[in-house]
Amino acid sequence: MKIEIKNLCKKFDNNIVLKDISLTIEKNKSTIILGQSGCGKSVLIKTLYQLFNFDSGTILYDGRNYVDIDKFSMLFQYGALFDSLKISENIAFTDFINNKSNFDRKVLSLMSDVGLDKSTYGKYPSEISGGMKKRVGLARALYKNPKVIFLDEPTTGLDPINSDKINELILKVISKRKITAVSITHDIKSAIKTGDHYYFIHNGVIQDKGDCKKILKTKNKIFKKFITGARY
Repeated sequence: MKIEIKNLCKKFDNNIVLKDISLTIEKNKSTIILGQSGCGKSVLIKTLYQLFNFDSGTILYDGRNYVDIDKFSMLFQYGALFDSLKISENIAFTDFINNKSNFDRKVLSLMSDVGLDKSTYGKYPSEISGGMKKRVGLARALYKNPKVIFLDEPTTGLDPINSDKINELILKVISKRKITAVSITHDIKSAIKTGDHYYFIHNGVIQDKGDCKKILKTKNKIFKKFITGARY
């Protein structure tokens, strides 16, 4: 799915969070939204996901104003798993809450795709590591075969080894399933490794954009300052 955002503005009361944002999220590519906390990148993703309304501008989903949000999935920053549910039930949540019971094969296949051993199938979130929780969250996001997957700080809270593993999984998933991916992150290393195109937002405005492989060659002074203070 291709998403086009034109002159998008969003405010809460008198606080303007997104100011005349225009960008394109290419179909089956990985787009990275970079910026400091509070810059507006989380609001942007939630607006694209139709969790928030916007005040002006347009968003087109494959050229249309309307989109079925069932075509979207999200990997939340800290997994957002349900502690009272088993790993299998977390992954198959959409079927589990509808009392469907024939999800075993699909869950096991997804667990294999994200590198989870089948021994974790019946465990609870409290019994697995942070890196494994990210994998469970990714498997759950993929369960309904989305056209677009949003990833909220996918490497936050992980050590370098697990961060690299999650980055590899993201690349594998995008390629294998031909999914459009949109990530928000502070992690420059992750952006370079997993992204095709990037947009850097500062104070609700796009300050820089380009090829993720050329991030470190940016000439934008504000973005350079962000990179210097970011994890790399």
